[in-house]
Amino acid sequence: MYIAGIDIGTTSICLIVTNAEDGRVIRIASTKNDAALPSKEFWERTQQADRIVQLVQSLIEECQDDWEDVRAIGISCQMHGILYVSKEGKAVSPLVTWQDGRGELLLESGRSYAMELSELTGFDLHTGYGLVTHYYLTKQGNLPGSAVKLCTIGDYVAMQLCDEKTPCIDSSNAASIGLFTLPNRQFDKDQLIAAGMDAEFLPELVHHTAIAGDTADGKKVLWAIGDNQASFLGAVPTFRGTLLVNIGTGSQVSVYSPAYFESPHLETRPFMDGGYLLVGASLSGGKSYELLEQFFRDVCSTFGLLDNRSFYETMNRLAEEAIIESVPTLKVGTQFYGTREHPHRTGSIEGIRPNNFNPQQLIVGFLHGILDELDGFTKCLPAELLEQLTRLAVSGNGIRKNMAMQQMARTKWQLPLIFPRVKEEAAFGAAIHAAVGSGLYSDYSEALQRMQRSDSDDR
Repeated sequence: MYIAGIDIGTTSICLIVTNAEDGRVIRIASTKNDAALPSKEFWERTQQADRIVQLVQSLIEECQDDWEDVRAIGISCQMHGILYVSKEGKAVSPLVTWQDGRGELLLESGRSYAMELSELTGFDLHTGYGLVTHYYLTKQGNLPGSAVKLCTIGDYVAMQLCDEKTPCIDSSNAASIGLFTLPNRQFDKDQLIAAGMDAEFLPELVHHTAIAGDTADGKKVLWAIGDNQASFLGAVPTFRGTLLVNIGTGSQVSVYSPAYFESPHLETRPFMDGGYLLVGASLSGGKSYELLEQFFRDVCSTFGLLDNRSFYETMNRLAEEAIIESVPTLKVGTQFYGTREHPHRTGSIEGIRPNNFNPQQLIVGFLHGILDELDGFTKCLPAELLEQLTRLAVSGNGIRKNMAMQQMARTKWQLPLIFPRVKEEAAFGAAIHAAVGSGLYSDYSEALQRMQRSDSDDR
């Protein structure tokens, strides 16, 4: 019995077929997400929704040899972004992604759209959140004329796979677009309407493991879940006692909590089993390391020394050599892209001395800076959860391919480090979700016990 998981990322899309009985990976197919649309506006980040559907369908075609035995399909997707659909269930707008900056544009009052909506509703909202985008388009009078609902890209893909015309949204994605109340898990329609928006655009909420429909060949399709929740589900051996550190383009720390908890520096996100993820999300991570690599490339190019090789391998090797040196460490604040709370915050480099002002220590300083920001989020966790932590799970290529960063993480959190057995954590988590939603397992605990247990080499 096979289960499929699809992860729709900002830059890539992955499909994984797994054996539901033991979690063995049967097939992995992935492709670059080339759906990004060009724009004359520096703040605009959009993608063509139907192109993403085409890419998913091409991955399914690539897996045809194993597709007949697939029973159910789970989907995870990039969070926060939205698109609009018509009454026929077709996209009538691009996907406005989580990276979109229109929410930071200023109104005549001098406040940004995100700031004004936050003040009007009492919710902590940021640019890139779907309902900030909806507010901007409402204020501008630019809502698509034939639009009847908004939805996530994951739910749009689910609709197209099973020919559904009306989107629904899982609470894990609903919370990411804004104006969502916890712990009762509902949109605050009253505040939305008071801010001048039409609540009829909101999709119907579904909870836990809701089925969107069946494909033409009889496979059950679940409504999409957030990629953060899917990655956690696909990366940890058990929910409790695990700190997940993910470093990709951005970076995050995530911890499971069975009870609701609030912190001014953490996001409390609904998990699919009725519990919660406490998440510290940074806008930097691999993106900051990429900025440093580009800096080195620019320096070499300026002096006529550049070839076409990537510098990452050399940077990682230099970092491994430098962390054993007894040299005062450069203190690097890697918030080069701001933070959720302070979008205009800048990065910094401090503690420069003659014996540490060199490429090796600059690289180490960047790595420390990325982890320091995540460690700051960890310190905001409730004491009872901190005391229960027994392992550090790491995911994302930003740390998976960097031995120096792994060593720093072990030292910083003083926890044994484990890697997810499946590198495509979000797609694998979507598959586990589908195994529960289709009734193969009674709950996530049982599914994890069976599907995370294999130590086969193909992982």
